[in-house]
Amino acid sequence: MQILKGRRNLSQQELLSGNVRYIAEGIVVIVIAAYIFYENILMALLLSPYIFIQLKESQRLQEAKRRNILIKQFKDGIMSVSFALNVGYSIENSFSQAIDELVLLYGENADIVSGFRNIVIRINQNENLEDILIDFAEDCKAEDIMYFAEVFRYAKRSGGDLISIIRNTADIIQQKTEVASEVETIVSGKRMEQKVMSAIPALIIIYLKVTARDFIEPLYGNVSGMLIMTGCLIIYLISNVWSKRIVNIEV
Repeated sequence: MQILKGRRNLSQQELLSGNVRYIAEGIVVIVIAAYIFYENILMALLLSPYIFIQLKESQRLQEAKRRNILIKQFKDGIMSVSFALNVGYSIENSFSQAIDELVLLYGENADIVSGFRNIVIRINQNENLEDILIDFAEDCKAEDIMYFAEVFRYAKRSGGDLISIIRNTADIIQQKTEVASEVETIVSGKRMEQKVMSAIPALIIIYLKVTARDFIEPLYGNVSGMLIMTGCLIIYLISNVWSKRIVNIEV
């Protein structure tokens, strides 16, 4: 049984809208590349696999963004559980009490609200809370949530201090969130530089087309020129992917 009831991914409408946008962007990119490197729009057909690569990468970034938001929401959720435990609720009832706080913070349609509601439903069906949290963590595919679920299961079965564990986990997630925010601030400028640097080779070719057409003309309309430009395009793509990985720092 999935904990998030289909909200692990974006809604169908949001997903379709995002896919259409990324496909359109991919088509524009390959048409421009076909003109710059081959001066033949039909070559865009050979470059069309880039659209699927772009779509997959964009979906991965969206999913990573959604997962980071969910981790932050989860931190607030378990803090609400901790507060409920402090005033005397059982661990099972504390999750039910936490839902009201999460609705106020994030609204009815938030992933974490949906997740906690399904946790409560399964608790009411007399399932073990430890197993429910493990399923929740696996469905979220978030390392921090899985860490909490594993520690919680061990503590619950060994009689550990659940309140302390919940607080410590929330503190750890909060610290990681703060560090991630600082890292993002530092590398955001570098990402912009990376995008500018990635555009420079294409701009140079366009500049040569305009100012030194005779110099670059032999690279078009013949097999040897096509091979050279294909090699340049491959090198360009590899360097672009490499530079993106350099500035993609995960905490």
